[in-house]
Amino acid sequence: MISLPLWLIPAAPLALLILLSLKGARGAVRGLVPFAPVPALLAALADPLPLPITLDWLMLGTQFALTDLAATFLLFTSVLWGLAGWSAMRMLAADPQRDRFAALFLLAMAGNLGLLIAQDIVSFYAFFAMMSLASWGLVLHGGGAAQRRAGLVYVVFAVAGEVALFAGLAFAAHAAGGITLAELRGSDVPTVAAVLIAAGLLVKFGAVPLHLWLPLAHSAAPSPASAVLSGAMLKAGLFGLIVLLPPGLDPTPQAATLLAAMALAGLIVAPVLGLIQGDPKAVLAYSSIGQMSLMALGYAAGLAAPQAWPVIAPALVLLATHHAFSKAALFLGVPVVWTARPGMARAAIIAALLLPALALAGMPGTSGWFAKEALKSGLSAAPAGWAVWSGAALLVGSFGTALLMVRALTLLSATPHKSDIPVDTALPWGAMMAAVIVGLSVSGLQLPAQKPVHVGDILPILAAVLLAFAGSAAFRYGRIAFTPPRPGEILALFQREPAPTPLLALPAPPRSGRALARRPKRRIAARPEQGGLAILTLAAGLALVAFLADAPPPIELGNPSVDVAPK
Repeated sequence: MISLPLWLIPAAPLALLILLSLKGARGAVRGLVPFAPVPALLAALADPLPLPITLDWLMLGTQFALTDLAATFLLFTSVLWGLAGWSAMRMLAADPQRDRFAALFLLAMAGNLGLLIAQDIVSFYAFFAMMSLASWGLVLHGGGAAQRRAGLVYVVFAVAGEVALFAGLAFAAHAAGGITLAELRGSDVPTVAAVLIAAGLLVKFGAVPLHLWLPLAHSAAPSPASAVLSGAMLKAGLFGLIVLLPPGLDPTPQAATLLAAMALAGLIVAPVLGLIQGDPKAVLAYSSIGQMSLMALGYAAGLAAPQAWPVIAPALVLLATHHAFSKAALFLGVPVVWTARPGMARAAIIAALLLPALALAGMPGTSGWFAKEALKSGLSAAPAGWAVWSGAALLVGSFGTALLMVRALTLLSATPHKSDIPVDTALPWGAMMAAVIVGLSVSGLQLPAQKPVHVGDILPILAAVLLAFAGSAAFRYGRIAFTPPRPGEILALFQREPAPTPLLALPAPPRSGRALARRPKRRIAARPEQGGLAILTLAAGLALVAFLADAPPPIELGNPSVDVAPK
């Protein structure tokens, strides 16, 4: 069998980018955008995997290799970029700025695919930065005030993350005495380097409190861009943590405690802030924060109990794959709903979107349930103190995700019809739904044995649905007014004129109590986001105190259970 040269994986989208500069070829190039990740898909499916290569003439000696871990990430990443590219080229067919979008889309694609096969820190960082900065243009594409605000927030977080990642990799390379990832994993990474690397990756990861860019970016970007932002690019942060900072032989309790606190904060913040959004894409973005928080919790458990990493690592990969397909199906379904007028056609599309929504909530029998059961098995091997709250955290995650899915689909069903979007955007969405169905049928094979379904697996979803209906009835018949805020409302603290914040206008109290009720209501309505920010600040401060209670030793990197070494 002829081995596919690995350099073709990032070169294919970059070659189309060059051809896009030729005015006469732009129409043909737009048609080829969905096929740009085909070399990556073929490489991920190849058996045996393509051979490693070294390009001595590129940068400081670029090394490419495809590990088992990278092949799995490359598989779902290439599928997502291909179907999102197909959807984008159809959705933006009449957009005068479609060529600019295509150029940035191809550049971000090349970066995302390239970092998965990079085996040296120079090329890893170059591809990571290429992906992050090109995505800035995808967020800005609409050109409106919301896009400019989202783009500003995004680029501030992106640049800060890139600076931290670069500094951390430079420190780590100096300590390791080499620039390859193998040399990095085989050395003791200084604590300051590990903290900087983790900070840079956690920005892309969307971890609380570094998540503020995410809801804004997802709301502002076109839906196909949101699909890859959430489904593929967030996973680059997880991939980087596993490859660059795998759990070592000894526990690192301070780092585990800090990351676990961030994960728990994300599981709470995501539904609380997501439920008060008025944009379905913002709600989906907050649900991504919750799902990524589950992955952060698993990684934190691996830091606390390295002996559990052989069980946790495959669970994280399964959870990442499941979330990638399910969330991309939801985002690609947004313009499909817009094309359908209210009625049976729209109801049928919403009903179809229930499948990935239930999978994200962890409905038994879906890929989400299998993934969370695998993660639960890994968390059971964590330190004894974790067992008290890790199971509750998974229940909170399922409950919160179910609430967010009900909210998102309810908002989406009420969106106005948009006649300017081509109807054939349903084709790539249908292909993505097929991928979700395939994932439902094969995801159970990732577990060593089938597990029985318990009432507790369904209870969080049923409770969320009942609470959603009760809340809807209260708002409709209880004379409760609600003003949804803009996404990223915490950032209103730093604006001259605060963004709209949620305000519940309850029925008027008795006449004798009006004066007493009016004063606290005015006080709370003025800056209600301060309470949430204070809670987050307190949680972060407590976690930081726990982290700094003892001086942490250098982090010793060991061999993770997932295969990160080139064949």
